[in-house]
Amino acid sequence: MKRRLMLLGVPLLAAAAAAQTPAIPESAYRRGMPEVLTPAPVPAAAQPEFNRAAFLSAYAKAGRPTIAVLWNREFTDMLQQGTASQVSIDSVRAGAASAEAVRLPGYAGAEVAGATVSSTTVTARETRTEQARRAGPVERTDLEMRSAFMQTMAGAGARLVDRNVVMRTTAAARKDALDSQQVETQALSRHAKLLMEVLNTRDPAAATGWSTYVSIKRLADGVVLAEGYMNGQEPEGTPRPAPRYEADPKGGFREVVKTRTVTDVGRLVAEQTLARLARAL
Repeated sequence: MKRRLMLLGVPLLAAAAAAQTPAIPESAYRRGMPEVLTPAPVPAAAQPEFNRAAFLSAYAKAGRPTIAVLWNREFTDMLQQGTASQVSIDSVRAGAASAEAVRLPGYAGAEVAGATVSSTTVTARETRTEQARRAGPVERTDLEMRSAFMQTMAGAGARLVDRNVVMRTTAAARKDALDSQQVETQALSRHAKLLMEVLNTRDPAAATGWSTYVSIKRLADGVVLAEGYMNGQEPEGTPRPAPRYEADPKGGFREVVKTRTVTDVGRLVAEQTLARLARAL
């Protein structure tokens, strides 16, 4: 008897629930609209700035030009080294003294002896002026950033030329008096098509305390192809990766914040430079 009453109660409950459900008009439905769970397309400005395939295509169309890299060194308007006469004077002086005293009943005597020796050396020579060196990060930081920058450039297919190597090989073939400014210009124009100056400068807003200014020029006519000032931060609009969380010793969870290293900054600056170069080519 109880079972029969329970079965009869089911349709009664369904009818009561249907009576309480409000009628939804047809206009309330999103007919012909995309699903709300479909992710919105990423705006063009927020796309990743560096595209390796696009760079390789533009670089190949330009004939894969060689690039001379001047790391924290400017290609200034200093045409040749100046000379100056320098005179050095070194003086050395040495002295020695001794004293002896004798006292006897009714007699006292003393003897003092001393000697001095001095030497003066005068050296005259001709010196050559040199380009002033730029201040940069400590050597460990500088080398870490340079290696990440250069490896990213080379890994993307860029043909890089080392300044020191081409200068030494060019100077070895010359028999006349050497001038470093003239040797540098001759070596770079012979072995490279593009000149890239990479200058580091202090910047409190940068990720590592140092920002990087990059300028790319054509050696044949001096045309500026691209410039950029990069502080090691992602450009505005760049999609952020999904946050990661870890257990908090105080309870619950906390977001894992990744600290940007010097290697990360060097790699990012190189990618941003390649992106600018691809657009310029």
